[in-house]
Amino acid sequence: MPVRVISVTSGKGGVGKSHLAVNVATLCARAGHRVLVFDADGGLSNVDVLLGARPARHVGHLLDGAALDVVLHQVSSHLWLLAGAPGERRLAHLEDHARQVLTSVWAEVADRFDVVVVDVGAGVGDDVLFFASAGQNALVVITDEPTSLADAVVLVQALAAKTPVREVDVVVNCVRTERSAQVVFARLQQAAGHCLRLRFASNIPDDQNVRRAAMAGKPLVELAPTSPASRAFERLTQALLAAPPRRPTGGVWLTESQLSSEHRS
Repeated sequence: MPVRVISVTSGKGGVGKSHLAVNVATLCARAGHRVLVFDADGGLSNVDVLLGARPARHVGHLLDGAALDVVLHQVSSHLWLLAGAPGERRLAHLEDHARQVLTSVWAEVADRFDVVVVDVGAGVGDDVLFFASAGQNALVVITDEPTSLADAVVLVQALAAKTPVREVDVVVNCVRTERSAQVVFARLQQAAGHCLRLRFASNIPDDQNVRRAAMAGKPLVELAPTSPASRAFERLTQALLAAPPRRPTGGVWLTESQLSSEHRS
């Protein structure tokens, strides 16, 4: 089977995209898949904090020429982390050299992992568009806050105008009911127009345990596995894994040939 790549992004920061990325990655690993979570947020990377991990190396070392094996940090038997580096300008602005390095290591990544979860930065910068269009699934996380919705519209329109992405999965976070989430999703659809296809993927209920998990440095699905948000993360992950792999978007990082089974052992 080809490697499944899930890119998680948002128009606005602080909407819970990193929590979603960490919990989806953890659940994929728990299901027995070999999983890499890549913190590609060149601004404020914090996946290591949410996992309670203390990696000795980060993506900056990879860009400096370190081998992938040296940079990867094993979190559990099936989960590895490629940590970000807060304020790493080369990742935030992605000049040609950084793109070449990331492209050169991809065949090795595709050989070793079943699932790659990319925690992308927020906004509409070149790095966000680059990583959001990296694989088959682009997840955009929004909340019911007007600023989140407005920024998500700009992100969706940028993806449509500047990348090959033509379909986006939307996750509505921190809502009380699915009905509320559907209302928020409908507003996004109306505001974004028909620039690309938007699919309602899931809603994650507001859950006080999320803050507890962050303080403890553990994924929510480990700290409070029966909590409402954990159950929602489980449903989302099951749906992502059960869906037939989509064709790659054709983004500059992950090409169709790199995602094909020809690169798998």
